[in-house]
Amino acid sequence: MPNPKSLSHEAKSLLTIISNPGKTDQMARFALQNGALSAYHCYAHGTVPSHLLSLLGLAGVRREMVTLTVPKTQGSRLLNNLCEHFNIGKETHGIAFLQNMDDGETDRGDYEYALIAVVVNEGVGEDVVDSARKSQPVGATILKALGTADHSKITFDFEIIPQKELVLIIARTCHVNALRQSILDGFDLDEPGHGILFSLALDEVRGILDMVPKCEGDPTEETPDPGYQNDHTALLVGVDRGHSHDIVSCSESHGGTGATILHFRREEPYSQGWYGRLGDLEKEIVLIIAKKDLALEIEDSLQIMKKSGDQEMALSKLRVTRFCRLTELG
Repeated sequence: MPNPKSLSHEAKSLLTIISNPGKTDQMARFALQNGALSAYHCYAHGTVPSHLLSLLGLAGVRREMVTLTVPKTQGSRLLNNLCEHFNIGKETHGIAFLQNMDDGETDRGDYEYALIAVVVNEGVGEDVVDSARKSQPVGATILKALGTADHSKITFDFEIIPQKELVLIIARTCHVNALRQSILDGFDLDEPGHGILFSLALDEVRGILDMVPKCEGDPTEETPDPGYQNDHTALLVGVDRGHSHDIVSCSESHGGTGATILHFRREEPYSQGWYGRLGDLEKEIVLIIAKKDLALEIEDSLQIMKKSGDQEMALSKLRVTRFCRLTELG
């Protein structure tokens, strides 16, 4: 088994699993014993078209999402081991996907799957999913989140409501534009303030390959969409519970216009047994979406904070392939 400490300075990838709570605990423990550096657990609500429930093996509404930090060189190996050990993609015990962190290189543009993420006010997540299903029979995961109401009066040009929902939808790249438009059609775009939508490239996906409709022609081809911007970066900053204020304040000091905060439980490789959770750390993940130049400024300041010891944090950066506001498009 690889030594996590010896791999801690390598380039990283994020390996995410969405399944039933008991199953994700088993998967996370297996991953931590086989090379993963840390695991972030978050409870969620799953929603799947009824005719796909039995195929997905996710008939219950309770879900748990666990995101594993893994050395980039070990990501594919660990994903394959998880799939083989837990029959992901065969008995479809959940969904797993791998994302390489942004290394600053030129966009490949050849990814087959994308993760569509929609941040909306609490109670609107199911409406987003219903709108998306008018385009494709997709499943989705809904996470509870917080907006930065204590730090800003507006974010992304709309008034903050503290309680948020983060809707996650996995789709083939060729269907992203149609899903986006279907989601937009569900809102009154004459009124601002509905939320934001962005998509991230997925390097590997397991567990939904037989359920996502096939593409016609090149599966990686995506028709340009003028409603999207492609000059944004996603920063994920993990801090101890209650310390997200410093991260949001840092972002806003550079001109950032808000953030979304998610609550997680962090598990380390040495967390074992029934008592392991007592020693796990309660974390907050601050999600900041900003234009690339601004994101770089924020990242530099956060790195200074991290090195100074003023704030313990885990910092990840993902390339946003598409971004738009769920409001009137000018």
